[in-house]
Amino acid sequence: MTPTYSRRKILAGLAAAGLTGCARQQDADTALQSGEEDSGQNDTGTEDETLGVNPAADGFFLPAETEAHSGCLMQFPPADHYCQEGEDSCTFLDNVRSDWAAAALAVAQFEPVRVYVEPADVKALRALCGSSVEVVEAPLDDGWSRDTAPNFLRDLQGRVRAMCFEFNGWGESYSYEEDAEVQWQMVSDLGVAAYRHPMVLEGGAVITDGAGTLVTTQECLLHDQRNPHLSQSEQTQILKDWLGVERVIWLENGWVPDPLTKGHVDGIAAFVSPGTILLNSISEQEDAINYAILESARQILEEEGLEVIRLPATSFTAFHINFYLANGGLIVPVQGVASVDDEPVGILRACFPQHEIVEVPCNHLGRAGGGIHCITQPVPQGLVWPTLGS
Repeated sequence: MTPTYSRRKILAGLAAAGLTGCARQQDADTALQSGEEDSGQNDTGTEDETLGVNPAADGFFLPAETEAHSGCLMQFPPADHYCQEGEDSCTFLDNVRSDWAAAALAVAQFEPVRVYVEPADVKALRALCGSSVEVVEAPLDDGWSRDTAPNFLRDLQGRVRAMCFEFNGWGESYSYEEDAEVQWQMVSDLGVAAYRHPMVLEGGAVITDGAGTLVTTQECLLHDQRNPHLSQSEQTQILKDWLGVERVIWLENGWVPDPLTKGHVDGIAAFVSPGTILLNSISEQEDAINYAILESARQILEEEGLEVIRLPATSFTAFHINFYLANGGLIVPVQGVASVDDEPVGILRACFPQHEIVEVPCNHLGRAGGGIHCITQPVPQGLVWPTLGS
C-alpha cells in the first residue's frame, strides 16, 4: 500500500495537535473549517508538542551528519525540469532516476529509506528499487530532499524536532509550489513536533559540525531573491537561534557555475569532525575562477581555526564531496573512472575509517545539478520510525 494525503488533512492534523510550526496557520484554520471528514486522531502522534521561543532556547541543535540516524528521507524526481514539455518520460529523466535509485539502494543497506513519489511515478520507482525502500505518495515538483525536507534537530536527551524554513525554488529559479509543502507531510508522517521560520533556507546551504559551528556562503543566503530584507548579521542570529549553533562562518561563494542552487556550501565543503573540514581543491591552471573561490574559502576556514583537508575536484559531473554519511556507510558519488575517482575516494576513506565506502556512479545526477548529499535528508536517531508505505 502507498498512502496518499490531502494537503488540507495534513494541515488540519498539524493545527489540531498544536504544531503550527510548519503549517501556515490561515491555511490550517481554513482546513479545520472546511467540514472535511476527519478521524479525530492526532495525525502527528507527537508525545512532546510544547515548543518554546526557538530551538536554541529549548536546547535543540542541528547535529553532525556523522551521528546515528533513524532513517533517511528522499524524493523521486518527476518529469518536470528533465523532459521537454508534455513528455512523461525521456532518456535524461530515465538516467537521472537510475542514479537516484542507485543512491537510495546504497543508503538502504545501512538505514531505512523513505521515498516520496508522485502517484503516477510509483510504478517506475518500484521497478528500480523494489521493496528495498518505503514508498509514500505526495505531490512533488522535483527530487532534492536536502532542500525541501525539514532540517532535523535533536537535544542532549536525544529528542528530535523538525525545523522548517521556507523554500522558494532556489531563489525563484524553478516551480516550487508542491516542494514548498512536502516538508509538512513529512512532519505529519514522522509525528514530530516542528518549528517554523519564514526565512528562505535550503538544507544544502548550511553544514554543521554538531558542536556549535555552521558554515554557509554569502552568495547563497544573501541572494536578492531569497532574503533581501535580512542583513548578514540578522541571518547570522537566525541561524544561531533556529539551528542551535554558536558561530556562523561565512564563505564568499560556492562552486561556479551553479545555476540551480546559486552557492550551496555542500557543493564545496563537508565536515569530518568538529574542527576538521573537507574542502574541494583545484589548480589555478585547471580553473582560475574556482581556484580563487576555494582559496578564499580555505583562508577563511583556517582563520577560524579549522583544519582544512583538501579534496581534489577531479570530476565535474560527480562531485565526490557531495556524499551521504549513513549508519556505518559512506555513499560517494563517483564518475566511474579510476583515474578520476581513486584519489578523492582514498582521502574520504582515510577521513572516515569506520565507514564502509559505497561508490555510486552519478554522472546523470551531477548533470541534473547535484549529488547524493543533495537528494538525501537524514533524520537523527531518537525518533521512532513509523511505517507508512510498503
